[in-house]
Amino acid sequence: MDDKFLPSQAAIISDNAEELERLVRADPSLARDRSLSLDHSTLLQCLVLETPARRSLGHLIRLLAQFGAKLNEPLVDSASRNNLLAVEVLLHLGASISGEGKWSPLEEALYWGHLSIVGLLLKRGAPVDNLRKFAAFGDLQGLRRCFNDDGSLNRQAGEVAWPFGPTIPEEVVHDRLQIMNNALVYAAAWGQIESAGKLLSRGAEINSIPARFDYAGTPLHYASIQNRHEMVEWLLEYGADPTIRDTKVHATPVGWAEYVHHPQLAVYIRGKKGNF
Repeated sequence: MDDKFLPSQAAIISDNAEELERLVRADPSLARDRSLSLDHSTLLQCLVLETPARRSLGHLIRLLAQFGAKLNEPLVDSASRNNLLAVEVLLHLGASISGEGKWSPLEEALYWGHLSIVGLLLKRGAPVDNLRKFAAFGDLQGLRRCFNDDGSLNRQAGEVAWPFGPTIPEEVVHDRLQIMNNALVYAAAWGQIESAGKLLSRGAEINSIPARFDYAGTPLHYASIQNRHEMVEWLLEYGADPTIRDTKVHATPVGWAEYVHHPQLAVYIRGKKGNF
């Protein structure tokens, strides 16, 4: 973060709640201002992203909110880190459960596979209202509502989005194939075979690497990292290529499975397609 935030950031990292509170009370702008050097650019974002959760987390979130910290982006960050307490406190303080329009805390929790956060957000009324969410939950009626009679996507489908990083080009945001491939990854990650089949029947690409995901992999990558054995089997039978490498860490689906300690699944993929 920028220099003015460094003492406060150090207090967060060292879990020194008293020092962080002293610094913020002495300079309330620390709670409101944004660092220019990071995507996760506020002190509250820094706080909720630390794992394990910091001491006095609820009190510190309330303190920063008291001095004007924005809440919506930290709610998305909390969902990404499976920080259940932070999500609960931020919602209580008024953070938007729908996010800021194009990307929601629910989409973030679904992306990272955090079941407890997904359950909490649904219980609190988080909307399931676009193609990738319908795909993740296996909502075939919702999925059908995203298509017009001629097979084109309508506004219900949503668009390609991601909460951080460079602005997504407009030609990608509204591209039919990118939106469907994006949803196919969600279906694969959550083991929703029927959703995946419907998307493929409408032209989604089984070996695509959709735009803007942090770990840019194929549906098979995401099914592998979430240990969705039946989905992995189905994708391989449907023609998924296990030799494709993601574009961030350059690993195959087997590499993803091994990284998160799913050795049986890794062995299965190797056995189906040979040693690669």
